[in-house]
Amino acid sequence: MDDVEIVSKFVECGVNLHPEVLAEIKRSPNREEVINRLINIAREESASVLTLDRLRKVKEKEEVDFPNAGEGIQMQSPRECRVVLKRSKRRLSQEYDSNLRIKREWDITKKSYCEGSIESFVSYFNNRFERLAKLLKSRTALKESVVIELIKSSRYSGEVKFIGMVTDIRTSKKGNLILELEDPTGVIPVLIRSQDRELLEEAKEITKDEVIGVAGFIPNGFDMVIANEIFFPDVPVNREPRKSEEPVAVAMVSDIHVGSTQFLGDTFTRFIKWLAGELGTPRQRELASRVKYLVIGGDLVDGVGIYPEQKDELVIKDIHEQYAAFARFIERIPEHIEIIITPGNHDAARQAEPQPAIEEEFAPMLYEDPRVHMVGNPCFATIHGVEVVSYHGRSLDDIIASIPGLSYSSPAKAMKVLLKKRHLSPIYGGRVPIAPELFDYLLLEEPPDILHMGHVHTTHVENYRGTVVVNSGTFQGQTSFQKKMNIHPTPGRIPIIDLQNMRTTIMRFS
Repeated sequence: MDDVEIVSKFVECGVNLHPEVLAEIKRSPNREEVINRLINIAREESASVLTLDRLRKVKEKEEVDFPNAGEGIQMQSPRECRVVLKRSKRRLSQEYDSNLRIKREWDITKKSYCEGSIESFVSYFNNRFERLAKLLKSRTALKESVVIELIKSSRYSGEVKFIGMVTDIRTSKKGNLILELEDPTGVIPVLIRSQDRELLEEAKEITKDEVIGVAGFIPNGFDMVIANEIFFPDVPVNREPRKSEEPVAVAMVSDIHVGSTQFLGDTFTRFIKWLAGELGTPRQRELASRVKYLVIGGDLVDGVGIYPEQKDELVIKDIHEQYAAFARFIERIPEHIEIIITPGNHDAARQAEPQPAIEEEFAPMLYEDPRVHMVGNPCFATIHGVEVVSYHGRSLDDIIASIPGLSYSSPAKAMKVLLKKRHLSPIYGGRVPIAPELFDYLLLEEPPDILHMGHVHTTHVENYRGTVVVNSGTFQGQTSFQKKMNIHPTPGRIPIIDLQNMRTTIMRFS
């Protein structure tokens, strides 16, 4: 039994423990019996704090198995011995009303109308193109852009600017990069020359199905654009992030994986106890007292039948029981904390993105909890004036596989690439199935102040042009699949973002 477990037993019973008493308990050969007897005595005396002075009195009343209680210890005054933070103390975040708005108009839940027909896909990609083209046209450099049909019909020669969706990427024998770009009026090839090394390096981040701008020229007699510049929709430079006027914070977690043999229940419990102010240094508890919101970005449970032979790695083999076990953890989170829950690819929701919220029949206890907001993936929300986007992050698999230099060990770098594209899952036909909705719910019309993802089980935080880019890791140990893929998760490292100053603290619970 470690320090955290001993202290937790007392705290759960409303009793605070002085560190020197903890040291005496640890010296006892029969800790469990000693702990239970001390708790009973404290209850009988209505004691809220166990100090060494009180421990001596207890030892006088009945023989308790402490080797040398109080001997050789420099006693402090009773005031100094008392634990500063008591359970009854009101948390800082409780002093402020909730200020949360889930943007339901951006949530696919109960609004999926796609049929999977060719017409549906045409409408979907047209919607994507029109909205991203509008973002690109707002840039000064592309205000004079023209449609592809005009370029081809007029047999342009000289400088040209246009916007298109990337439909093909290939490299010539001479090392030139050749793109094929399309808009609703036509298709045209674009050449990025191998000797233009700076532009070629920038073009390595281009993926299929994204929308970009091109400035270049058409030589006489050619039907191809030679690119001089490429433009991503991107986030404006020197953008000022929005901040909260109140001193509240949000905790970002994902990939709990309840039901897995690798689920770290003790680590998740320590996190919950920290939220309740029962663990940590005074400074850490002060940070916990600011937490008013908890965002859970998918993969609440490990699911059933998600991958071959998964049943051998499950301790709970029924999906309903997995969610019931998860809900019992959520019940222990302090009542003043609002909880936003999105699904992931292991959850009871459709696999195609955007995903509707986890269905109520699988997680009724979560729907019954008034603090819990069950939303789709992605989720767009405003928290105390701060714009937050939470997306499970499955598209990171496609982006990391497509762009050189990206890796699972630094997921925030891949997330920044998605911010540049202003789209959460730009690649169609990769590992992420995309539902052809009439409206593209995965597009980032406005750059968020916080972009939160999970999925890759690695905690990583960066800042990109005023946006806090945060991947929240996991509460699951390394699985057999991850060992094969040489993926090393960072469980129990939880990002806490202070919405008043947008600073991130990573708390470690394992």
